[in-house]
Amino acid sequence: MEILSTDILVIGSGLAGMISALEAEKAGLQVLITGKFTIGLGTNTALSNGAFSVSNSLFSREDHFRETLNAGKALNHPGMVNTLIERGPDAMEKLKGYGVSLVENQMGYFVERVKGSASLPGVLLTNPIRERLKNSSIRSLPGMVIFDLIVEDGKIIGAFGFFKDGRPCLVQSKAILLAAGGAGAIYRRNDNQRGILGDGYGLALRAGLSLLDLEFVQFYPFVMAEPRLHTFILFPPYPKETRLMDEKGEDLLEKLNLGNDLNRAIITQRDSLSLSLFEASRNGDIYFDLRQVPEEKWNVYPLNFLKRSKFPFRDRPFLVAPGVHFCMGGLEIDENGRTALPGLFAAGEVVWGVHGANRLGGNALTECAVFGMLAGQSASEFARGREIAPLSEALQRKWQRKAEGYLRKRRGGFDLPVQLLKELKILAWKHAGPVREEHSLIEGIERLASIEKRIEKIFPATLKDLFRKRELENVALVLKAILEGSLLRKESRGSFYRQDFPNQNEKEWLKNTCYRLEKGELQITHRPISGSD
Repeated sequence: MEILSTDILVIGSGLAGMISALEAEKAGLQVLITGKFTIGLGTNTALSNGAFSVSNSLFSREDHFRETLNAGKALNHPGMVNTLIERGPDAMEKLKGYGVSLVENQMGYFVERVKGSASLPGVLLTNPIRERLKNSSIRSLPGMVIFDLIVEDGKIIGAFGFFKDGRPCLVQSKAILLAAGGAGAIYRRNDNQRGILGDGYGLALRAGLSLLDLEFVQFYPFVMAEPRLHTFILFPPYPKETRLMDEKGEDLLEKLNLGNDLNRAIITQRDSLSLSLFEASRNGDIYFDLRQVPEEKWNVYPLNFLKRSKFPFRDRPFLVAPGVHFCMGGLEIDENGRTALPGLFAAGEVVWGVHGANRLGGNALTECAVFGMLAGQSASEFARGREIAPLSEALQRKWQRKAEGYLRKRRGGFDLPVQLLKELKILAWKHAGPVREEHSLIEGIERLASIEKRIEKIFPATLKDLFRKRELENVALVLKAILEGSLLRKESRGSFYRQDFPNQNEKEWLKNTCYRLEKGELQITHRPISGSD
């Protein structure tokens, strides 16, 4: 088994991971960054709209604070929100220093586009940071899959995983920074990268840490739902000529009393808009209609991005539907990115705290930049002056046996991992979608238990199957948390809607849900929100 040594190991290579790695390197430390796919590009950052909600001359800190708490329906952590808002401008300057071109708008900043460019804003955001990584001393290992965090005597000392060619590996490190993203791709309809399957949540739970509020999943009001197209988002700004209509051709914004500013609603009313459109979709198809948009606007983003497709977007309305966009729950950190486990830091969507019951549009990338910066600095402070704890021979033998166990071929079930993943995605959408209720949640939990037994019987014949089995285990674990947590929360709040409990219940449910693994079993408790009695 190969053993690597580094001062700081960063798991995840989206905006949060890349920023934290660059911050750690500034301290003169050795940094290793890993990602399941291409560093930077195999992430949700690359698919993003490149928008940052940050206070500026048009958007005060007080407005940002109020809008964030209003979206989060009082389940946000106030200290985390304050840190996001206070450090947001610093993070924007940091990004500019890395070569990202930003333009001020009414609620913060967006990535500047070259006129006529059809590149995704997220790619324009990612490219200069990736270039900075290439020109740094940071070592990158794309394709490396981390299976476990190694915890000894109550502190983190390293990680275990596999190189992309299947060789097992131990990484001994003074500090680890977890920035592995959320779990949006566990749903059948989502706009995430296909590999965003809850890896970070699984690592944290198996290391003995608690996760919070996983039942809160944000649904974007409309993603592409045409059978021949990937379920990607057509991001705003939408031309004023855009129509959202039902299959009878009636204007849905007017029909559902959703106002006439679609661009503003997408940012500030995602929960109510998604719910309204989901309910409307139960009665028939929903369409985007761009036929009235003038020719000259098709040369400007986002419509020029659609021109690259063979689909006739200009000639006929196309199907859209709500889809999973973001996970509000995650790992608890302090305002500087420290977790409860000494030596482990975290940033990005894998983290809980800022968003509460629903996320304000633009806060996701701001969170990645702010807490990526702070977590990288905190990990550097922790690692500086420390010695790497060498992995004992006994520990090496333990993980060698574990690696051999993962790779040992045995006779098992006949389910293919790809088929089981499809079943899990369908189950998630059907039983833990935008609208939830007791009977469906119980049915989902029972069906999930049956699928978990089938996952246990998979003995990988190939390296790809080995990686897919671990993904299945992570998906099943996160989905179980969402289903069971949803069953316990008997109210509706933010992105979370219980059809059988349609009202927000301040008296009984102004609390956070805590998830923890105890001897392999998921335990769920509740605690009052920060600052309450």
